[in-house]
Amino acid sequence: MHTVIQQNALNLDNPQDRARLVARIQHDVDQACREEFAEDARTHLGASIIGHDCAAYSWNTFRWLKFEKFDGRMLRLFNRGHEEEARFIRWLTLAGFEVRDVDPSTGKQFRIVGSKGHFGGSLDSMIKPPARYGLPDLLIWLGEFKTHNEKSFAKLKKDGVGKSKPQHFKQMCSYGRAYQFKYGLYCAVNKNTDELYFEIVVLDYRQADDLFRKADDIVFSRIRPPKIAQVATYFECKYCDFSGICHEGEVPTKNCRSCKHAVPIDNAEWFCELYSPERGPLPKEFIPEGCDDWRAIG
Repeated sequence: MHTVIQQNALNLDNPQDRARLVARIQHDVDQACREEFAEDARTHLGASIIGHDCAAYSWNTFRWLKFEKFDGRMLRLFNRGHEEEARFIRWLTLAGFEVRDVDPSTGKQFRIVGSKGHFGGSLDSMIKPPARYGLPDLLIWLGEFKTHNEKSFAKLKKDGVGKSKPQHFKQMCSYGRAYQFKYGLYCAVNKNTDELYFEIVVLDYRQADDLFRKADDIVFSRIRPPKIAQVATYFECKYCDFSGICHEGEVPTKNCRSCKHAVPIDNAEWFCELYSPERGPLPKEFIPEGCDDWRAIG
């Protein structure tokens, strides 16, 4: 709810009043973005994070040990990434590519699924290059669209996606393995300048198989996998929302998934060793709340 400023409360000829009003506009827009772009916690282990260097981070995220909170600026950045997908599709289509971003059988994005439905992700697109390139008619590429800031974009141009963004590369490999794509077209845009970068990526099925096995290990583990570091001062730990849980004994957020009694089962459902033997899988609407018998997993 927005606070109403009384009529004539501000004098726009007064620099201080203008500054006050600008601050309110900034606050209100940020609040509106938090309300508009905030998403519910992801119910599956995403292909976008399975390649994270810290297995504990992936496990903490999947088990809902803590819900990451983002301000309006970060949510706008995430939304910018989503909106860029439509721009890339338009640009490629104008250049003669055939781009498919929706599975006609579902009306939704193409997906991959593993670990009894608890691991998965959505493909940005499937791309067919134009005939003028002289490539085989049946060749289809995986299409991946990403945004970068100036520093990240410069490193991408210098080192390529495999070295500069290994998580993106692993994500593409997992998608390619599931759909038997040999190649992917990595499409990146510099958010500062609108400069574009394209790279034809040779996908590595062995890495993809490793990721699917890693997903199983994370999804079905009853204890936290090894942390990337044993001290909170390690660079990645200093800026991680889970640092307090991993290094300082912070109590996880209470919900069924962060409870030691909960077990992931078939069809992306959850079994409670206390509740489920009599009543069946946990109701989805109950999982975010937990119960009085909650005991932290870890």
